[in-house]
Amino acid sequence: RMEYRARSDEAWYGARVVVQDGWLRVMFENSTEDADEWYNPGADFASLGDVEALRARFRRECPPLDHARCGDVRPGDKLCLACDIHGDVEELKYYDAVLETVERAAHGVEQCACRFTVRWTEGPRSGCLDKVGIEVVCCVPKSPIQDPVLSEFLDDLTKRFAEDQGTATAASQQADPTPMSEEELCGVLLSLKRAPNSSTGKP
Repeated sequence: RMEYRARSDEAWYGARVVVQDGWLRVMFENSTEDADEWYNPGADFASLGDVEALRARFRRECPPLDHARCGDVRPGDKLCLACDIHGDVEELKYYDAVLETVERAAHGVEQCACRFTVRWTEGPRSGCLDKVGIEVVCCVPKSPIQDPVLSEFLDDLTKRFAEDQGTATAASQQADPTPMSEEELCGVLLSLKRAPNSSTGKP
């Protein structure tokens, strides 16, 4: 399972990918085909930076923080939180945040009463501080996503840009040969001085 940060609203969604006619198709869970996002390898990527930017839009699924493991998170940890857009709990979207502090509370293994102060790094509340409960907190995995379809698509693009860069470098070296060193230049000038004069035949 993977998550994808959509271009439309920069929120994180469950998704899967396929390659159709050479294009990468991103399909959102619980959404219609109209919401799918497409990437054209011939038009949507101008550099290796564009390839890496797309790679960063994917990650492993973020599991909810377990009530019994709230003590595992520390200030500075990256979290993914449910954000109620316009105060509407029916329109929850998920954005990343950084944990600032934790107010620990005594509780059992089934119900955590701790409060988490977070600083949003994405979404409409980016830069703002909020205090939230465990029910909206998910943990961002540190290990990268491993999806064979996505990896093959991105690796092919990376290889293409590397080959193009190598070709351009070789062409540049042929068009602009390495300049002579100072020692080589002195040798050429000295040989010209010793060469016979073309009009008089005298040295």
